[in-house]
Amino acid sequence: MNSAAPSFWATLSTRKAFAIHLTLSLLVFSSLIFVMLMWWFPGELFILDGGWQGLKIVALIDLVLGPMLTLVLYKPGKKGLVLDMSLIAGFQLAALAYGFYATHAQRTVAVVYADRNFTTLSADSAETAAAELVALERTPKSIKALHDEYPALLLTPEPPPGQFGKYVSQLLSDYPESHERLDLFEKLGAESHREILEKRAKTQESLETTGADVIVAKAIEKGNFDPNDIEIHHFKARYAKGLVLFSISEQRILDYVPIKWHELIAKKEAEMAANGTEPAEGEQADVNDVETTDELANETLDATPLETPDNDQQELAESVEE
Repeated sequence: MNSAAPSFWATLSTRKAFAIHLTLSLLVFSSLIFVMLMWWFPGELFILDGGWQGLKIVALIDLVLGPMLTLVLYKPGKKGLVLDMSLIAGFQLAALAYGFYATHAQRTVAVVYADRNFTTLSADSAETAAAELVALERTPKSIKALHDEYPALLLTPEPPPGQFGKYVSQLLSDYPESHERLDLFEKLGAESHREILEKRAKTQESLETTGADVIVAKAIEKGNFDPNDIEIHHFKARYAKGLVLFSISEQRILDYVPIKWHELIAKKEAEMAANGTEPAEGEQADVNDVETTDELANETLDATPLETPDNDQQELAESVEE
């Protein structure tokens, strides 16, 4: 049996060896694509949140590097051919194992509504945040226990009256970001939607200010969604930002609409200048808000600070002073 293997390899031409290697690599690669699309980065998140970026790295190793090494090094009847092929296979398997591991660690485990944004949360970030919370003597909750779907749809509640200063103080200290607060997470449902999301949904007027209303209308028409069942909210993923179409009746995100806000705003401003019109005072202030936000987490023309009672503003001032 051992002599049959060398004999088999010895009778193969270089092209046949390359074709076999490429076919096996394609099978492995296809299985990874299936897993990523079904569980790790479902739907639009495959493009928006890192699935495609991770896949390109694996493809380079699995479909290019491995088969190319076979094409270059394989010579029928070459002394030590089996050893060469074994080393190539070992190298490719090790690289693929690392690629699978790295991609799995970056998978999207939750989409969290926090600070007026739906923000994606990766498995690696969730693990890091959990460790930070434990170090701060906080108890992180299990994402799977809160919502057993992929990805989970969760919410970080807004701070109650009298707690806003403490909330900001934690953000400025060693606490995780708002969308990583596993100790505060709640499952997004009808009650939390009514208390928070419903009040924060984008209005038609605010969408028209930037011209995003046209993009949203096209997305609703393309998906054949009921406009009366749709709320518009901001989203922020690792590789895109924009708006989501949120179903009120189903309490889930129906579609992600990526938007390049600066380009959209520049286009709107050019149209207004061409028509000889000036934005209203409130609209101009909103544009400035977009331009001065470093990470553009709320790239919106009607973004306003969280409403805070006077005592919260006092707490906020004291926390910053500290």
